[in-house]
Amino acid sequence: MLSRTDTSPAAGQWRGVLRRHLTAVLAIKLAALALLWALFFSPAHRAAVGPEAVGRQLAATPQDGGHD
Repeated sequence: MLSRTDTSPAAGQWRGVLRRHLTAVLAIKLAALALLWALFFSPAHRAAVGPEAVGRQLAATPQDGGHD
């Protein structure tokens, strides 16, 4: 039976295992976030918006309709 004052290596071994597991999980999550950013949010995937493009979107076009 292990007591609270037991300082054997087996008593604290779970901390090393937990630390390695958490480090691996955090590394995987960081890699997944970096991959998502590269695939969807990086500057290479953004549309170029200039004055001409904004002007085309905001230009008033005549409406087809019989409203006189």
